[in-house]
Amino acid sequence: MSRNMMIGGLLLTTYLLCGCRDNSTNPISASWQSLGFGGRSALRLNVVEPYLYVCAGSEGLWRRRIREENSSWEYLGLRDTSLGMYANVGVLEADVLGDDILVAYNGTQSQVVPESTVAIWQSTNGGKEWKRSDGGIPETINFALEGNLITDLQRAPDNPSIVLGTMEAATYKSVDGGCSWQLLFGRRGVIAGDGHLRWNPGRSGEVWFFGTTGLYAPFLFSMSNYGTDAKTSVHFDSLGYPHDGTVYDISFDAGNSNEIYAATSYGLLKTTDGGDTWLIGAIKLPDAGYVFRIASHRTKAGVAYFAGGRVVYSTYDGGKLVRVLGRLEKGFIQSLELDQRENQLFVGTDMGVYRTQLAVGE
Repeated sequence: MSRNMMIGGLLLTTYLLCGCRDNSTNPISASWQSLGFGGRSALRLNVVEPYLYVCAGSEGLWRRRIREENSSWEYLGLRDTSLGMYANVGVLEADVLGDDILVAYNGTQSQVVPESTVAIWQSTNGGKEWKRSDGGIPETINFALEGNLITDLQRAPDNPSIVLGTMEAATYKSVDGGCSWQLLFGRRGVIAGDGHLRWNPGRSGEVWFFGTTGLYAPFLFSMSNYGTDAKTSVHFDSLGYPHDGTVYDISFDAGNSNEIYAATSYGLLKTTDGGDTWLIGAIKLPDAGYVFRIASHRTKAGVAYFAGGRVVYSTYDGGKLVRVLGRLEKGFIQSLELDQRENQLFVGTDMGVYRTQLAVGE
């Protein structure tokens, strides 16, 4: 088993075990509608009109029309079930811009030579055809078990020709919409961990990186100028946390770009000064729950949704008061996405995709 598969399996096991510790007795207000997708893991959800896209790991990329009640799931390709059901193999992230789709991909496995793996796939016709689009990303560098992979990628929201892709140990930048890449920072030829990135929508060119290193240490830092200049970094030791851990997700408040939430294996963190200082225990869940994913409202200040295990939480005052929004009967939450047009919340699990209609004002 490769190092990357081991990390994916450990991360999956961690949040499944933590999710099982939910002992919530709060009233359940949300009514969940199943959208099917059973038998596949919804690792990542993205709403891009008129579709809900699902990154399903080794099961490939899928989508469904969300404005048509009786629509069915459409398979777009990139399935490779030989990769197994690990949490970080296959299709891990998709950035969709019209018919132009970029996919962060991890096709490494023990029986595949590194030179045959692809880190980024691209389709320019809405998923009908795919081509390799990782030119400039070396397939392997003097390390026998190192494969060619990218665990996360995103276009800059204010300049889609700029795309960043990361694998934790190394981050690459494209200035031509993902056709070619150059190393931005980091290095290859080392054991990599699990890395992710998110652009701060309220600050042009500011991007945040998070995850766990190859030594199982958490990391969370930001860069400005589209990843060129260092901005701030979180020192977890100074927060009183042990070495082992991870940062699962981050999200940005719509009303203040300096207010950022971070879901970690130590609990929820929040900063109100752009990441210089972090508040521990400022966000308290109403039960013994656990947060793995965060989705902030893109236009309403202070509104955010937290999810972990089988429970979804909501806050409307920046985390000062958090309530249980609802609890799924089965499945463990792996992804969370807000559809602001219809005011509904999508939840992806290891047993299907669900949605709930949010009340007016939520």
